[in-house]
Amino acid sequence: MTEDFRSDDAAFHPPSASTAPNETFDREPVRLIVVSSRRGVTNMIHTLHLRGVVSADEWSALQPEPMTGKWMSVATKYIQM
Repeated sequence: MTEDFRSDDAAFHPPSASTAPNETFDREPVRLIVVSSRRGVTNMIHTLHLRGVVSADEWSALQPEPMTGKWMSVATKYIQM
């Protein structure tokens, strides 16, 4: 959770340099959003990290969720299509 929450354009990271050029077109970004209490969000981030889904340092800093006032964090993963 080392980076701040950013707008849609800034949150997408380009594919890593180790990916072959023809593979980059087969990848699609998927946004993961966790909304809960601070403790709930942190617990879910750690659970997903331990299960190998998303590394804990890939999540945004905790931010207030505008609609409910609860807390949220966002991560973007790339999946093969």
